Amino acid sequence: MAGAQPGVHALQLKPVCVSDSLKKGTKFVKWDDDSTIVTPIILRTDPQGFFFYWTDQNKETELLDLSLVKDARCGRHAKAPKDPKLRELLDVGNIGRLEQRMITVVYGPDLVNISHLNLVAFQEEVAKEWTNEVFSLATNLLAQNMSRDAFLEKAYTKLKLQVTPEGRIPLKNIYRLFSADRKRVETALEACSLPSSRVEKANEAAKSGQSCGKAPPKHFHLHFIKQNKMLEPACYCFFVRCFGVGKI
Repeated sequence: MAGAQPGVHALQLKPVCVSDSLKKGTKFVKWDDDSTIVTPIILRTDPQGFFFYWTDQNKETELLDLSLVKDARCGRHAKAPKDPKLRELLDVGNIGRLEQRMITVVYGPDLVNISHLNLVAFQEEVAKEWTNEVFSLATNLLAQNMSRDAFLEKAYTKLKLQVTPEGRIPLKNIYRLFSADRKRVETALEACSLPSSRVEKANEAAKSGQSCGKAPPKHFHLHFIKQNKMLEPACYCFFVRCFGVGKI
């Protein structure tokens, strides 16, 4: 029929939009069925909506890929603690009904192998807002069908979220992120004049008077701390050039 609209068209595909409250972060209490310990955390989402991540009292950061989220529930649909002691710990303060402040995030690689992230907010409105926002981000069609450039930005975002207190990216995180081809990672890092294990060996050999492969660049010390193997979050565009061609 002339003038008919397809079932899904461009106007229905809304771009990913992360609210200010999610980017700023909110205090929650994290709990697990297998333990009677509750952990106060600050939960945030990166501006691109790739991950939401939390920081505990020890300043340790964990993150969850939003593409793995299958469902987000709050209120009576959320998972409730069975242990009375755990329930008592979560209900400290008595700010509103506990059942209305609970959030359960269901995530996993498929609908069979799933895990649960259990949270308790301090206000009922916060629990509802986070549940709706997380579910909206996880089910966004454009986020589920990203371009190659967006996947590269997502990889870089993951590295930036897992920095040290000094704001540096551990070299081991880069190897873990691209674990399928370690040799290609080393080659790309060398091409960007960034540290790699091969460059470190060459540096050690140069100090001992031996000849071992390619010598490190003169500005090597600006990007690398040998003892901690830390990498500054710089040279993103060069990093993308090395990984942006072919499959990674």
